Amino acid sequence: MLKQRFSIRQVVEMTGLEESEIRFYEKAFGEFLQFTRMAGPDRDFTPDQIDILKRIKELTHKRGFGIEEVRRELKNISRSVPSLRGPGFPPAKTPDLARVIAVTSGKGGVGKTTVTVNLAVALAQRGKRVAIFDADLGLANVHILMGVRPRFNLMHVIQDGFSLSDALVEGPLGIKLISGGQGVRELANLTDEQRRNVLRQMDKLEREVDILLVDTGAGISENVLRFATFADEVIVVTTSNVAATVDAYSIIKILREMDPQGKIGLLCNMAKSMYHAKNVFNRLDTAARKYLDYALGDLGYIVEDEYVLTANQARKPLLLSFPHAPSARCILQVADTVLNAKVFKNAEKQSSFQDIMGALKRTLVGAAAL
Repeated sequence: MLKQRFSIRQVVEMTGLEESEIRFYEKAFGEFLQFTRMAGPDRDFTPDQIDILKRIKELTHKRGFGIEEVRRELKNISRSVPSLRGPGFPPAKTPDLARVIAVTSGKGGVGKTTVTVNLAVALAQRGKRVAIFDADLGLANVHILMGVRPRFNLMHVIQDGFSLSDALVEGPLGIKLISGGQGVRELANLTDEQRRNVLRQMDKLEREVDILLVDTGAGISENVLRFATFADEVIVVTTSNVAATVDAYSIIKILREMDPQGKIGLLCNMAKSMYHAKNVFNRLDTAARKYLDYALGDLGYIVEDEYVLTANQARKPLLLSFPHAPSARCILQVADTVLNAKVFKNAEKQSSFQDIMGALKRTLVGAAAL
């Protein structure tokens, strides 16, 4: 069966690129695009080639890559994505890629970090190899709720030449933690070699975990949105508080505009009951369907009880302190929903592990554009 093919005009509409840009990319990245049948001015494009052009556009327009940086990135991706493997690349076994899930919120104080820590524990109890990247740079506090004390963080890796293994700390059930630490904003003048060193080390983590949870900051700052849009899926945490739901809708709207292929799920925390939680979800889902033409994923809810606060004060995850608490049972149900590929799995995007590392690099060097 022949692959469907598209004219240059159709490709312009599908990618948002100018025709002149497409022609330039044909010449600059021909070894990846495999234009074997594209002779003459009326040559056409396959779906795989269009996917590659979209990827190149993302790297150049959104992440500010130069030609050589794009070429290096495509070579890395070609090892795991068959459609990007040009004639010069030998067949490669596709590795299991880490799944990147960002946990974010429109408003602070909704329990986002508590959700992240206990979701990690629940996933680890389900047999998954889990890591948490505390991306609330400069205000990292995941380690506090996990009851661990990292001696080093990313600042030491960058400034003092420590290895990533020195900065990684292992928490309960083997959960790995990368702490953003304090003062990361000061790391604005890295050399190319320093950046490459960080990425080389962090890429190793991809082979060691099944799921990377990214605990972002709250709000709609550029830093938060960078990490959220590069994730495979995004969990937006809210409460029944009016301000929290309004801010949750705001961040959902922005994420949809920035990444139409993103998968967004809503989690209602500190719920008085299932009824209150469903009411929150229905209001936000109705608004998203009406104004954004998007159906939110219903990830469930976590009831409000005294066990959460007690566990946090003891610096021990709720699921390990009070495994039979009502809130703990809710978190286990949320974990099962997250692992259900039919409910909350993004089939539109490839694994974003390398993208999240690229976002980290640009955050560390203070880049203004991705």
